[in-house]
Amino acid sequence: MSIDISQVEKLMNKKTNHSKAPLYEALCQYEESNRTSMHVPGHKDGRVFDQKGYDHFYDVLKIDATESVGIDDLHHPTDFIADAQALAAEAFGSDHTFFLIGGSTVGNIGAALTLCGPGDKILVQRNMHKSVFHGLLLAGAHPIYIAPAIESTTKAAMVSDIYYIEEALKLHPDTKAVWITNPNYYGMSQDVSRLAETCHQAGVPLIVDEAHGAHFGQSESVPPSALSQGADLVVQSTHKMLTAMTMASMLHVKGDLINRERLAQILGMIQSTSPSYPLLASLDLARRYLVEKGRDELKKTVELVEKRRVQLAEELETLAIWEGSVEVHRRDPLKWIISCKDETVTGYQLLDLFYVEGCTAEISDPRNIVFLFSLNEKEDDIEKVVKAIKSIDKKLKQVKFTHEETKEIVLFAEEGTLQKPALSLGTAFHKPRHRMKLEDAVGSYCAETVLPYPPGIPLLTPGEEITQTHVDTIKQLHEMGAYFQSPSDDTMKTLYVIK
Repeated sequence: MSIDISQVEKLMNKKTNHSKAPLYEALCQYEESNRTSMHVPGHKDGRVFDQKGYDHFYDVLKIDATESVGIDDLHHPTDFIADAQALAAEAFGSDHTFFLIGGSTVGNIGAALTLCGPGDKILVQRNMHKSVFHGLLLAGAHPIYIAPAIESTTKAAMVSDIYYIEEALKLHPDTKAVWITNPNYYGMSQDVSRLAETCHQAGVPLIVDEAHGAHFGQSESVPPSALSQGADLVVQSTHKMLTAMTMASMLHVKGDLINRERLAQILGMIQSTSPSYPLLASLDLARRYLVEKGRDELKKTVELVEKRRVQLAEELETLAIWEGSVEVHRRDPLKWIISCKDETVTGYQLLDLFYVEGCTAEISDPRNIVFLFSLNEKEDDIEKVVKAIKSIDKKLKQVKFTHEETKEIVLFAEEGTLQKPALSLGTAFHKPRHRMKLEDAVGSYCAETVLPYPPGIPLLTPGEEITQTHVDTIKQLHEMGAYFQSPSDDTMKTLYVIK
């Protein structure tokens, strides 16, 4: 696929009309045509399907089409998908937007394969989602990790101070790009405008995993977007904070530092040749909803949520709700971080307590849980969350939890520390390995990904040297009830190391 001019430039030649949803409307026309399907998918527009599930899936099956005449092709968009992506580019402030049907995961992997080849250096914030490391593994890159900053109250990892990144670029002038996560899972956002300038002065692009910030920049009541601050490539989970269906995401490109033709080619390799058109259409509708109603609703929701958060902070006795700090440039008001004031209750225990109360949190960690609000929240729904928080606050006052005193959990090295693993991700992944007791693994090179989940940030990646701190942290997290995704040993008593 070739890209000659930006989608925004193409759109400028037409009259921008965000009331349109070209891809969704094309699928509706496909449904109305009522042609006899003699092509895939096998459910034949819903003619052949499980009877018990039919009522739930019927309407979706009618538009679960494939690359047939009149619908357009995700891997070579020239019609409805091209128009839908162009409208999205205008709405989010990019030069070119790609629709993704594999979540931000496929966007991150695509970015890694576009930016890096075997042996290439890239400066990567250490607290990235696992998909970033997987993409770099597949690319054969040699990432240089930079340890993140840690917010003092929540202990959440975030972008390290720009001083450390500037120093890292001086030490490694041959790096291909700088890659950060902003905001983090907790909604903490840093000012990345100066970082973008620093990267551009060094002649390298700034890549931002903005999975949890698709709504950023869409109202003055939320932090600015990475694109508006000069980022070159931004991946967003449109399904997380906006209204697209699960797995539907976007990849935005701005400027000339990213080879868009290569990126399009890579995405064509790693995305399905039979993409889900309902998912793609949900991106089209999420953009329309955002522009027509969502921006105004976002402003109103923030006002409601912030007003209630301030009141709640004064009312709580055993629980605390995070109110921001000088260490964080901007806080996402759509996320509430709740913790126990005296730290006698872990975030994992709070998760269970709130679940029983009928309120499911987005994430838990050793200290906190996070509640996530959407673009359009009604006062009644906000009050349900407040009621649950107050109920748990009252219960904890009556019945105190106890747990053994433990050392501070250390997930990352001191802020700004640079680490280049002895073995690249790809080399380590393909090396022979054997299982070893966790206690005996200190000094060995890890041969698997050790992944507390969520948020999906690896504690260890293939090729990293295992330290006593790693061993202690794995034990602590496991004893506290943390969930590890796809470990080779569910008990976390052993792990694979390189022979």
